Amino acid sequence: MASEPISIRDELLCQGSRVKLYRRLVEYEGKLISRDVVAFGEAAVIVPVKSENRLVFVKQWRAPLRRWIIELPAGRVEQGEEPLIAAKRELEEETGFIAEKWELLGSFSVAPGYSDEVLTFFLAENLRYVGEHPEIGELVETVEMTPEEYISQASKGFGDLKTMTGVFLYLNMKKGYLRL
Repeated sequence: MASEPISIRDELLCQGSRVKLYRRLVEYEGKLISRDVVAFGEAAVIVPVKSENRLVFVKQWRAPLRRWIIELPAGRVEQGEEPLIAAKRELEEETGFIAEKWELLGSFSVAPGYSDEVLTFFLAENLRYVGEHPEIGELVETVEMTPEEYISQASKGFGDLKTMTGVFLYLNMKKGYLRL
């Protein structure tokens, strides 16, 4: 059986307002290996169910893509914050809804080849509108559609894998195929 790789150190290469880029040095079987790592941390993703088979999405301007995309509400889990608390905060900030019922759908690595980001997905039901208050610089508006409408339109370039995952988790749960 092979030995376990050992992280030797991280060297900070650059830092932005939301991410850091490190060079991670790892020792494995007497050899030093260098890997670039984007440090982001954890984020919460919400699948808000407004009514039978209607979900609440956000249309959001994404600077890296230079365009609008439609996605599930989501946001970073702050230092010391529980993912569910972040999910509740983000749902209200981005959509103006609060939910009476919450259910954990699962946690997944985004791109483990270069990033430490983990997304934790929650189902939010029994929604009540209280008014949105997005963060400064967040350009968002709510959009309602069925999961099937989202899937059929996402391939036209306005979707993202985080949202596809959340929609598929919802459909899976609704049809009772698999409980995570």
